[in-house]
Amino acid sequence: MEKAKLLEFESKCVQEEPPYCQAACPLHLDGRALCAFVREGRFDDAGKLIERTLPLPEALARICDAPCREACLRRGLGGSVELGAVERACVEQGPLRRAPLLIPKNGKKVAVIGGALSALCAASDGLRKGYSVTVFCSEERSGPLMSLSPRITEEIAHRELAWLEKGGARFLPPDALPPLSELLGGFDAAFAGLDDPFAAHATAEATRTRIPASLETGIEGLFAGGDSPSFILRAADGRRGMKSAERFLQGASLLSSREKEGAYSTRLFTSAEGISTVKSEPVPPEGYSPEEAVREAKRCILCECMECVKHCAYMRHYKGYPKKFAREIYNNLSVIQGTRLANGMINSCSLCGRCERICPNGFSMAELCREARREMFLQEKMPPSAHDFTLEDMRFNNSPRATLLRHEPEKETSAYLFLPGCRLAGSCPEQTTALYSFLRDRLEGGVGLWLRCCGAPADWAGREEELRHETAKIAEEWKSMGSPIVVAACTSCLALFRRETPSIKTVSLWEILDGAELPEGFRPLERNLAVADPCTAAHSPEVGAAVRRVASRAGVRFQEPSLSGELSFCCGFGGLQECANSTLAALSAESRGEESSLDFLVYCSMCRNLFVQAGKPAVHLLDILLPQGDDDPAERPPVGYSEQRENRVGLVRALRASLWKEEDIVNEPHESIRLVIPPDVEKTLAKRRILADTVRRAIWSAERSGRKMKQLNGALIASLRPASVTYWVEYAPGADGSFEVRNGWSHRMSVAGAAEERAPDASIGEKA
Repeated sequence: MEKAKLLEFESKCVQEEPPYCQAACPLHLDGRALCAFVREGRFDDAGKLIERTLPLPEALARICDAPCREACLRRGLGGSVELGAVERACVEQGPLRRAPLLIPKNGKKVAVIGGALSALCAASDGLRKGYSVTVFCSEERSGPLMSLSPRITEEIAHRELAWLEKGGARFLPPDALPPLSELLGGFDAAFAGLDDPFAAHATAEATRTRIPASLETGIEGLFAGGDSPSFILRAADGRRGMKSAERFLQGASLLSSREKEGAYSTRLFTSAEGISTVKSEPVPPEGYSPEEAVREAKRCILCECMECVKHCAYMRHYKGYPKKFAREIYNNLSVIQGTRLANGMINSCSLCGRCERICPNGFSMAELCREARREMFLQEKMPPSAHDFTLEDMRFNNSPRATLLRHEPEKETSAYLFLPGCRLAGSCPEQTTALYSFLRDRLEGGVGLWLRCCGAPADWAGREEELRHETAKIAEEWKSMGSPIVVAACTSCLALFRRETPSIKTVSLWEILDGAELPEGFRPLERNLAVADPCTAAHSPEVGAAVRRVASRAGVRFQEPSLSGELSFCCGFGGLQECANSTLAALSAESRGEESSLDFLVYCSMCRNLFVQAGKPAVHLLDILLPQGDDDPAERPPVGYSEQRENRVGLVRALRASLWKEEDIVNEPHESIRLVIPPDVEKTLAKRRILADTVRRAIWSAERSGRKMKQLNGALIASLRPASVTYWVEYAPGADGSFEVRNGWSHRMSVAGAAEERAPDASIGEKA
């Protein structure tokens, strides 16, 4: 990834932008951080923050007129947070522990004219920059500070002045000030604080014209300010003047890139939705007590964006936000040697795009992770276990055993071509058959059938070459059928076709059903459901609308979750999240399920499987339109990967035999193996992504070759290495010719003696 691309991504994320109060503060005190400390009773930490930010912290914190209140998000929700009063409470807990200045002098000398607030603030900032600072002011140094407010006692003023002197500031009387024409002969730059009558009189001629952005005067190198009625703006002028002096001494532009000095508008976005109104704590004349300050600080919303993180299990799991992730991903791609720690994060994003649609600036983690996956694959840095299981499943789904492309029986042309998708065909083969029959009855011109995978796993895995190969085959097969309209049941297929092969005419199954008479015998449920759109339907609002109209016509009572339609979140399968990070995928499904207390109404088979696995009852709309049996469809168990594969193969065989009267496909030798798999073992195999087909291959190979190990308990162990993974199966022959499976595991080591079998449609498991 190019650095410019990283910066482009980073610029869209506003999480690190300052909160509204800090941006509105002329001195940029972070009110959010201050309240975070105070609400926990950490007044010492709050004091340190004030000390680091304000030039005269003990004085300014007591008299701050808090212009930030106008920008506070609480303003319309019970009143702005009384940050000025909270600041005062922090410094009144005792003298600040002022750290001594340890900045070495840089040889530059700066004069400060006047001893009032703006001048002393300029002097403070000058010392922090390493300048030798000389202040020309009245010998009664405490007077100007004490005159600002009774809250600034002589003791407080003395502490502020003592810190300046300890930092190296030299104080000289007014009569020691040389004429302005000679001043810059002995000093490199100067600032005049116009809130001091002596300074205003001494520089009257030079300060008649000033440039507000830089506080430049008629004398080069002399800057002046501080004549505002606001205490905090006077202090800000002192800071701005010393910043201009710094630029002047460096030969830099006095006007460029100064938009964020003083108050400015932040790009931060914070939603006030759901925030309750809480009245502000009244400020007594003597100021807040510690307890009152804590109560007021707790009113602070602690403004941040995090809109995408609030609604994304993936981002919460990795404990970050898009800008942070972008930097980690950039470093991951750019590192030449060492551990690539962000691999797991890159491969675990579901690519659903909800973050982009929620983000006020359209930051897309999907685009970032997709690009990173492509680069990782090209750099040969993609972990082999990240996506192989689903990629091998895709290749199996496009193998002769699982594909079918036919015109409608007894027709030679097709006006339509029904593409159910691999998950519907694998999870609901009976409904797929019934649905194809329904479409043939309702649509004119012939309805062909197309069983294959659209290539989405290759797209999600960043395998561009493999995706192009699949899309080329798809276009070729489509043309061989006479270029019909493709009726896609799966929104992932629909989205991929429209993006990668726009020449193929596509329509959603639900749009077809929306315009047709519903199947006879549809059976609505007697309870309310919540519509759970698949994330891949987010950019196809017409599909979601058609689903809702069909559901209404079928008598389904449904409600909308708080985030649906274009704001739908992934069930955990999309982007191969379930393959790369099954734990996170389960969290995603659980998070999605928590968006409504009602059972879900879905129209994606994979969504239904993952929701049910996560304990969220879900009903597929086809379960209502084309019911299979009398049981509650929400209680139908999820369909595992092994069963899905067997269902797809069985569907191809059944349709070829029943509709096209073709000879049955001869079973492969290993398919004759009859397995007995206890439920606990079945769960273990599913978790380790070991398919029943792989188990049959391993046992068949061991029984045929005799290459098996016998354990003391009589069980046998067989091994199989079909590709890059070695599988082990523990089993025992049954008296009836079946084989009881007791365990299974896999790894990526090559083991001498393990049976080698090149089987392109074999599954890839995860390490046991």
